[in-house]
Amino acid sequence: MRFYDIHIHSDASIGENSVEEIVKQAERLGLKGIAITDYFSSLKDIKQLKERISNINTDIDISIGAIVRAETSDQLKKMVRNVRKHVELVLVHGGDYRINREAVEMPEVDVLCHPELDRRDCGMDHITVKSAAENKVAIEINFREILESFKKHRVYVISNMKKNIFLAKKYEAPIIVTSGAASIWGMRAGRELAAFAFLLGLPLADAINTVSVVPEKIIEVNREKLAGKRFPGVREVDE
Repeated sequence: MRFYDIHIHSDASIGENSVEEIVKQAERLGLKGIAITDYFSSLKDIKQLKERISNINTDIDISIGAIVRAETSDQLKKMVRNVRKHVELVLVHGGDYRINREAVEMPEVDVLCHPELDRRDCGMDHITVKSAAENKVAIEINFREILESFKKHRVYVISNMKKNIFLAKKYEAPIIVTSGAASIWGMRAGRELAAFAFLLGLPLADAINTVSVVPEKIIEVNREKLAGKRFPGVREVDE
C-alpha cells in the first residue's frame, strides 16, 4: 500500500526539522510520499525549498504544499492565485467559518485544513460540505489537533472531527488524514493515520483511502496541470 502524508511542516516556516530530517523519518515510517507544507512569505521561499528537495537522494515522493492563512475573502483569493502555479498542493488554514466556506468554493484549493480549529462546533455544515464535494476540496482530519489537545478540549476536537467525517461521507466530499506534524516526532506511519480515521467512524477501506488513494490522486492531477497536460474537462493522453 502506498501511504502519503501531505501536511508536514519544515523549518522553512513553523517546523522544527529540516527537509532532510523529515525525509529520513518518512523512510523509517514506510511512507511512499510526503508533502512539505509551509507558510511561505514569498515565491522566492518556494523556489529555495524546491532546490533543497532536488538535492535529496531518496525514493520518497516529495511534494511541496503552500498553506494559505487569510483573514478575508479577498485576501484568500489573492493568496491562492499567487501560489497555485508554483506548488503541487494548496491548503487553506481553516477554523473561521467564513474562510472555511470560501475555501471549499474554490476549485483551486486542494485541502481545507482543520475546519474545526479553535471552535466549539465542527466549522462545517451541509452547504460547505456540498461545495467541497462539487469542487473536489478535501476535508482534512489533522492528527496534531488531537496530539496537542487535552481534557475537555480534546473531547470537543474528537466530536467535531466525527461530525465532519459524517457530513463528508453523506455528501461524498473527499477526506484526507494527515499528521500535521511540526516535528519529526509528530509524524505517523500511514497505517496509524488510517487507524485514526477508522476510530473516528470511517469504514476501514475508506480510512485507508484517506492516506493513500485520495492524496495520491490530488498530487497526480496537480502535477499534470503544472506540466500543461490537464485543463478543465481535458486531459492529454500519451499514445
